[in-house]
Amino acid sequence: MSELPDGISPAVPSTPIDSAVVAVVRRGPAGWELLLGLRSRHSRFFPSHWACPGGRVESVDRPDDPGAFARCGARELLEETGVRVAPGDLHPIGVRTTPPFMKLRYHSPFFLAVVPAGTVPPGLPSPDEIEELRFVPAAEAVARWEAGTLPAPPPLPPLFRSLATAPPTLAPAALAARLRADHEADAAAPRFEVAHGVWFYPVATATLPPATHTNVWMPGGARFVVIDPGSDDPAELQALLAVIARRRAVTGAEPHAVLLTHHHRDHVAGAAAVARALAVPVLAHPETLARVPLDADLAARPELTDGARLDLGGLTLVAHHTPGHAPGHVVLEIEGRSLLIAGDLVSGMSTILIPLADGGDMGAYLASLRQARALGAARVLPAHGPVLDGGALARALAHRAQREAQVALALGPAPRPLEDLAREAYADAPDAPPALARMQALAHLVHLEQRGEARRADPEGRDWSVV
Repeated sequence: MSELPDGISPAVPSTPIDSAVVAVVRRGPAGWELLLGLRSRHSRFFPSHWACPGGRVESVDRPDDPGAFARCGARELLEETGVRVAPGDLHPIGVRTTPPFMKLRYHSPFFLAVVPAGTVPPGLPSPDEIEELRFVPAAEAVARWEAGTLPAPPPLPPLFRSLATAPPTLAPAALAARLRADHEADAAAPRFEVAHGVWFYPVATATLPPATHTNVWMPGGARFVVIDPGSDDPAELQALLAVIARRRAVTGAEPHAVLLTHHHRDHVAGAAAVARALAVPVLAHPETLARVPLDADLAARPELTDGARLDLGGLTLVAHHTPGHAPGHVVLEIEGRSLLIAGDLVSGMSTILIPLADGGDMGAYLASLRQARALGAARVLPAHGPVLDGGALARALAHRAQREAQVALALGPAPRPLEDLAREAYADAPDAPPALARMQALAHLVHLEQRGEARRADPEGRDWSVV
């Protein structure tokens, strides 16, 4: 992804799908226990994450009649777990809507179902959706999630914490009221946390479609950093600063710096404003600082060069210089946690643009992908779109190799116009804006030229032939 080029219209967030989620709890020896299912590794929505049963509203739920969401929740609960609860026995505990950084979004009322102690799911009625089912004590869920052994979608860790502190003597209605109050407190400044100490908040930015937002990652321990605040919209910045204020209040952690992965506007537009609001400096690679207009008092030293380490009091970041998308691009490894904050090295929405006119270099980008892949991260946290598994870097390399092969195949002994080459190489992506297809094709052609496999017929690269 990159900042929005002239002539390209911004994307519109996808419309959320109506759905329902049910938190099934029982009383256990150590307090409340929550029924969790391991989502299929092939799921389109948070694969291989532990989640509560739920799904979209169907026609059988009578969506136009009152009580549709409760009927949906009861039906999905039965289909996915075999546990039968009447819709009238479900207690509402809040509504969650998937943030707009995701392609697939849901508008989901959450319900509470309290089942008798000793209740055991009868089996796996839907193994294609749920690979494993188990009741997990809430305190254990908190501990395992913080240790990184129980991956869960962002709405669930707050639920784990609420249940872990709730007395097991509460009646169902009283427990639901407590959970609902905790949810409402969270809604004002949501605690989106993909791993312990790794918060994020998506801000609307002028970014390349299909993305609409940039993820502002905030990893840390006693101190935390704010990475890529890419919006200068006052409302977006106010919401981001509210989340930061909540983190300070809840955890006692203090902001340490604003970090920039590279210089594109959808990553830096709010950097100065956020840094001044928090009274912290801005850290970035020298190539990035040279391209971002910052007052001298904000540009921190030492700069974020390759191998730089940042001790945040319980969490350490290691910077790796990964040029190609931008000259000063860096990724940030969370040491010992198998997590990589990737900036625009890879995206959860589409492929990465290599803008030659702005310092992009396809050869350097491919080398950076290989360098990042060698770090062996299990999860990759991109600037655009959802969290990715570690294989995303290998898939990005494979895709770029396939696309470059298509560009090379389109070349002939006689010079051909760039427009024709791009149209042929991107025939399988008919919705791609022609200007972007030409930019990407040109980046591949220059890389082929550097390898002695393509030749330009003119200095501007309007026509190309095979060597």
